[in-house]
Amino acid sequence: MRIDPSLAETLRIVAEQGTLEAAARHLHMTPSAVSQRLKPLEQQLGQRLLVRAKPVRLTAPGEVVVRFARGQSLLEQEASAALGLDAQGERRASASP
Repeated sequence: MRIDPSLAETLRIVAEQGTLEAAARHLHMTPSAVSQRLKPLEQQLGQRLLVRAKPVRLTAPGEVVVRFARGQSLLEQEASAALGLDAQGERRASASP
């Protein structure tokens, strides 16, 4: 089983924003689209990851997936910095080729 990092990132944003609506604004999509991104992740893992309340609450498996997403984000930031890339993946002006 492989956890899709982009779907895990969506769950992280929902958890941090507190509601599907706030996460949708952050992600520039509709709340329905955010919910539709979470469904395949829950189906793939065979576990409920989120209690859809206001504010949302992560289940224990949801906490694991959010921890995974945060770790992925840190690894990406470290790799970008080591490669001389900015947050958008562009080479920083001061980085040497």
